[in-house]
Amino acid sequence: MCPQENLEPFFRWYGGGPNDGQPQQLEAVQLLQSAMPDSLLRSDTPWIKKFRETPPAPEVPNLSNPLPVEYMWQQDNGPDGWRQCQTSSIAMCLKYLKVPGINDDVDYLKIVQKYGDTTLQSSHQQALKSLGVPAKFKTDGGKQDLINRINYGFPAPIGILHHGSVSQPSGGGHYIVVIGYTETTAICHDPYGELNLVTGTWAATGKQDGKSVHYSWQNLLPRWDLNNGTKDGWYWEIGESTKK
Repeated sequence: MCPQENLEPFFRWYGGGPNDGQPQQLEAVQLLQSAMPDSLLRSDTPWIKKFRETPPAPEVPNLSNPLPVEYMWQQDNGPDGWRQCQTSSIAMCLKYLKVPGINDDVDYLKIVQKYGDTTLQSSHQQALKSLGVPAKFKTDGGKQDLINRINYGFPAPIGILHHGSVSQPSGGGHYIVVIGYTETTAICHDPYGELNLVTGTWAATGKQDGKSVHYSWQNLLPRWDLNNGTKDGWYWEIGESTKK
């Protein structure tokens, strides 16, 4: 007795390649059809309906660039607002993601303060966990990682060295949010104002001065992905695509 054929690999291997659609194959299909009961040849038969289904569209990059992220200015958070760049940067992302209860950076600040100082990653990790928001703090970022985040619809808070010249950056660090990009610039919300990336001094620090600023990749990357682009930039992945 011949072994039973499995039709799925049978048609996959014998139905493709250079012999696809040859006369002997078409005849074989007619033989199969003539042997099938009428109940299996109705257009509403489950196997025919399944075969004709349109496959889901593949995931495509987000087409909004820059992302419509609301700007938040850290300096109106209170007397310690000057040191709350990380809090304001993450809060912008949470508001964009429509996280319940987060309408501005002060809402998020109150949660962070339950777990520790606003400058500590551990405080934010616990705060984000309490909000049920998928998040990872990473220290291996490069330019393409930021572009990927934007393409899939997620703003990216990054930590940069904002003091000193661009050739010798220094400082305890400052957080900004990348919300978009062009070939030559990263489009950012800087919660403190607009930074002169060349000199490491503030060009402007008014309430809207840090909104949608175009920071050149040429001068931003040396302050973020240090050591000649070896992918050691600090950034937060906040949102569902952390599973990618």
